[in-house]
Amino acid sequence: MGLSTTASASPKLLSNRQVLWTRMKKYKLMYMFLLPAIVVTIIFAYIPMIGLIMAFQDYSAVQGFLNSPFAGFKHFQNMLSNPEFMLGLKNTVALNGLLIVIGFPLPIIFALLINEIKNVKFKRITQTISYLPHFISWVVVSGLVYKLLEEDFGSINLLIQMLGFEKISFMREVDYFWGVFVTTVIWKEFGWNSIIFLAALTGIDQEQYEAATIDGAGRFQKLLYITLPGIANVIGLMFIFKVATIFGGGGGGASFDAVYNMGNALVSEASLTLDYHVYLAGIRHAEVSYGTAVGLVLSILSFCILLLSNRISKKISGYGAF
Repeated sequence: MGLSTTASASPKLLSNRQVLWTRMKKYKLMYMFLLPAIVVTIIFAYIPMIGLIMAFQDYSAVQGFLNSPFAGFKHFQNMLSNPEFMLGLKNTVALNGLLIVIGFPLPIIFALLINEIKNVKFKRITQTISYLPHFISWVVVSGLVYKLLEEDFGSINLLIQMLGFEKISFMREVDYFWGVFVTTVIWKEFGWNSIIFLAALTGIDQEQYEAATIDGAGRFQKLLYITLPGIANVIGLMFIFKVATIFGGGGGGASFDAVYNMGNALVSEASLTLDYHVYLAGIRHAEVSYGTAVGLVLSILSFCILLLSNRISKKISGYGAF
């Protein structure tokens, strides 16, 4: 029985290997272009994972990885009892949650609107204008936001004063930070994030629209029954990746560079995120082992969220990232 099973499995395994080898030979030029990216990923993403051992040590730069004393789960216990970690967790989940709820649908809506524009020149100009903020450094963006919202001479406050209302300290009061931050991130990234959805829209068979027109379907019906189902797999995939960043890690969300430049000491209660908490602990306070422990926990949480969102997406829409 066992011999027959092995015998039947071996040709299948051999066939899969032959198919893989044939595919690699056929697309060898593409694999050669992919090779530098693989090498860079291994060097800068996987090899540094050796440093995760610091999370379980009282790491000393003098003693190194091999000689630093073993600390067990001490830093993880300190993390859970640290009020700054809990505050950072709350702010990270809240900010990224808002960016998902508000910011994720906007690029889809924008891509659908752009797709309806018939004037090619106007369409390209609109796309270019919407993409540009993505390429502006967060240093410049935060500087512009601070100038616009300045209490004494900012344009927004001057307008508020002209309308007969009192000036608002947008960047000095905790209550306003989340709103300002989320609005700024969405403005900066929604045009760039729409590129993938625009590319997906170009892949929809135009004959479906022609057939729908002949059948008397209107724009809304075409949108509902052709356009949205046509890009549903891309929407599901991008949503999975977006949800995976809810505990930090960028992706147009509450990234370290955004929080570092937009926040200040007066609004630290609302601007302290986990990425910034790791920076404070590991760089400013030289608590390398503690910072590594927090970073490891964030990576594990993000991976678990990725798996969960992928499973939910498969159950609801039938599409998943893997």
